[in-house]
Amino acid sequence: MKSFYWRFSKLEKKYLDSILHHGFGDKKKSYKYLLEDAFSKKFNINYSISFNSCTSALHSSFLALNLKKNSEVLVPSLTPIMCSTTIHLGGLKPIYVDVDPETFLIDYDDLKKKITSNTKAVLAVHMYSGICDLKKLKSICKKNKLYLIEDCAEAFGGKDENHNLVGTIGDISCWSFQSAKHITCGDGGMATTNNKILAKRLRKIGNLGFSTLKADNEQDPIPKDIRQNPNFNRFDEIGYNYRLNEFSCAISLAQLKNSNKFINLRREVGKAFNKITAKYSKYIQTQKINTPAFSTYYTYAFHLKDTKVSWKKFRSIFIQNGGDPFYAASKLNNQEKAIIKYSIGRCFKSCKANCLNSCKGTPVAKNLQKKLILLTTNQSNKTLIKSQVRSLEKTLKFFFGS
Repeated sequence: MKSFYWRFSKLEKKYLDSILHHGFGDKKKSYKYLLEDAFSKKFNINYSISFNSCTSALHSSFLALNLKKNSEVLVPSLTPIMCSTTIHLGGLKPIYVDVDPETFLIDYDDLKKKITSNTKAVLAVHMYSGICDLKKLKSICKKNKLYLIEDCAEAFGGKDENHNLVGTIGDISCWSFQSAKHITCGDGGMATTNNKILAKRLRKIGNLGFSTLKADNEQDPIPKDIRQNPNFNRFDEIGYNYRLNEFSCAISLAQLKNSNKFINLRREVGKAFNKITAKYSKYIQTQKINTPAFSTYYTYAFHLKDTKVSWKKFRSIFIQNGGDPFYAASKLNNQEKAIIKYSIGRCFKSCKANCLNSCKGTPVAKNLQKKLILLTTNQSNKTLIKSQVRSLEKTLKFFFGS
């Protein structure tokens, strides 16, 4: 093989070849062990537990909290549906919080208003290019004795305005290795924590509830004579088969070692877009990134202030000008048909069971969702980056002039 898909390097091939040539037992340490160990070291976290997706990691996190059934978890409404369904599948109730009109992230004032005696956790979702203020969130959670869960799927390597590294402040943090993310193995995830009790629960929930599992990934060797005995108690918890396979772990490890390359490319795209959008601030509202936060630009988010220019028309002209087809924001959690169908969660304490059909609890998010333009930032080289930047500039000139 002389060439590689740009996301992959010789390192991925080397690791995969070692499995293909020698099987799964050729190393003293599995790639699963090596990945989790490397991830913990990179983020200076005590425990890293690999999963087959970020969704699995989130579901396991809410189960690991071991909260009373129907305890409330505050979650931004402007975020993919998995953030609410994993709360629901964990036996808990999502409470939808509005977002800030400038940062597009969870609104801290609305969050504080929606805390009740039944609130037990907050899910902070770092979205698009934005990083939540982790210092502020941790303060709110500490004051109200709440768990803080971080969804880091779109913010690998990012830092908030207080220099807090994403994924290092929450009680549990979850990550995605899906194909569009900063590092990828096609699909996969990770949960990290500094809490030994939570780490052990996460590992058991994600791996069928094996009795031998501990918080770290160094397991006590159990002789085959014991393990294969009919009286051996294999399982002491109920868990899921959420394991990340050895091939995916090998690819993820290689990607992790090259992660700075991917982060630098996305930052180059984001900063190039910033130079263009700054000229058109009269006409567009970009996602505010609080200085001196370090964004890793999963996407580049903005909306048009001029309501005469439709989202659909802007997208059409952008594509005509050579731009990559861009995404819209997902429907609000409290607008999704599946959420409404099963009456999952609410916005206010006074909400009735069917209020999701005409929800007015997150007005800013409702307004933003229809307007957001999410440009791709995963270009592989400077030539493609320049092409996307030119496409944006030509499109803005088309609608708003020089």
